[in-house]
Formats: sequence, C-alpha cells, structure tokens
Amino acid sequence: MDSPAKISIVTPSLNQGSTIEETILSVLAQKDPDFEHIVIDGGSTDETLGVLERFPHLRWVSEDDRGQTDAINKGLEMSTGEIVAYLNSDDVYRPDAFANVRTAFHENETSDVVVGSCDIIDAQSRTVGKYAARLDSRTFLPCFWLWEKNVCIPQPGVFIRRQALEHVGLFDDSYDMAMDFEMWLRLAEYSDFVILDETLAGFRIAPGTKSMTRRADMVLDCYRAAQGYIHFSNEPTRFRMELRRETAGHLLTIAEEHGERPDASRSPAQCAQIAVGIWPPILLSSRAWRIFSGMA
Repeated sequence: MDSPAKISIVTPSLNQGSTIEETILSVLAQKDPDFEHIVIDGGSTDETLGVLERFPHLRWVSEDDRGQTDAINKGLEMSTGEIVAYLNSDDVYRPDAFANVRTAFHENETSDVVVGSCDIIDAQSRTVGKYAARLDSRTFLPCFWLWEKNVCIPQPGVFIRRQALEHVGLFDDSYDMAMDFEMWLRLAEYSDFVILDETLAGFRIAPGTKSMTRRADMVLDCYRAAQGYIHFSNEPTRFRMELRRETAGHLLTIAEEHGERPDASRSPAQCAQIAVGIWPPILLSSRAWRIFSGMA
C-alpha cells in the first residue's frame, strides 16, 4: 500500500490564546499517520505563546507580519505536505476529517480540491448552525449573493493538493476579507472541486470577529474578485450587471441594518462614490443617499 500523502495545516494567529489550544487539539485528535501543524503568530501579547510552547509537535514562529493573509502564505511556504489547508486559530476540525480527505483525494485522482461542510460554532464552541458544502456549477462561484443556495465553499473545510497551489500561486494579500473567495475562483479555473457530505470542521462566528464587524468590506472584496471571473457565466453581460446590482444592494442593506459602511476610515461621501461606481442607478435612490450621506 502506498504511504499516505502528508497533510500540512497552517494556522495564522494573533492574540487568540483563549481558543488556539482547542484548534491545536482538534488537529492532534485526527491521530493522523503523517501531518504537520504550522502556527504563524503575528506577535501575540496574550497567553498564546505559552500555549504554543506546550505542544512540541508544532512548528511555529511569532513575529510581526502584514496580517492574516501574509501569515497564511508564510506558513504555506514553510510547509512540506502534498495536501495543504489553513485553519484559523479559533476554528476546529471534526473527528476523522483527515481520513475523509485522504479517501476523497484517493478516489478522485484528477481533482485537486476537496471541500467538506462546516458546523457553525459560537464562542462557547456550541454548534448553532451549519454551512453545507455545495457547488452546483463553477458558474455560480463568483455569485456571492447565491452563497448557500447554489454554492458554499466553507474555508475550514477546504483542502488543496500542493500541485494546484503551485500552479495558481499563494493567497493574494491585497485582499483582507475575501482572500479565500479569490483563491477558490483561481482554483476553479484549474481543477474540479470534490464536494463531500461529511462535516470536516467547525467555523466560529462570535461577536468581534471580522466576519461579524466588516460585512461591507467583505462585499467589496468579493465584488473585486468576482469581476475577474465574469467569463465563468454563459451570459457575461447579464452577469456583469447583476454583479453590480447585487453588490450595491448588499452595501445598502448592510449600512441600513447594521450602520456599517465600507472601511470605517472612509467618509460617507467616499462610500457614496464607491456605491455609485458599482451601480450608477443608485444615483436615483433616495434611500442610498440617506444611508451613504450619514443621514440614516
């Protein structure tokens, strides 16, 4: 029997001392025959380093970096496995995740990406929902507004063959919120995705996380990434219009319901300029001007 392909897990970290031990233990619990776990810490000042020191199997560094994407890329460059993935320092793997991934790659030798579902967990690690992995067609992949309806690629459930990563390149560190979404688009041009029924991981959503506090910036990042993959659609002109309309609508809804605009450092006028650039008819919307001028 062939020896199993080595799995490399990269964990970016910054002041997640309250959760990173659970992350590490979830990797160890796989009882995998051949893996490595690399933690790239951005210079934590909490109890993180003390936790890392308790686990001699880890490869880790703690130093300044340019943020999460830079840390992930640094870890991937250090990694040696034929299969790679990244797991944030507040997320976890579910039992038998690695075994399911190995089986999937063995049974789908021509595919380079395996995706499993993820539980949604809260601050106390209780399961409160689920992201069911799905990809009806790569046509839907740039359509962020169809997430969970026609496409769902939950990041902690994604595993990639190194040969695919070497082909498409590392994560684009010009993206702060949607670097994974942009990567899935690049990978979809290179390989089919194997979608598993199994739940591979737990994805933590808790107050204060980026996914909860920077929704508008996430939408803008997704919009920027999706523009480069309009050719996935059979009707590119129609898709381009739909992309603009949906992005503008999401920005307005987020501003109206959460009081959140893209990048808090931007003025309301700059936010309005962004919205108009995405979808010119917004000029005619009194709702849009109330929201983006700060009058809402």
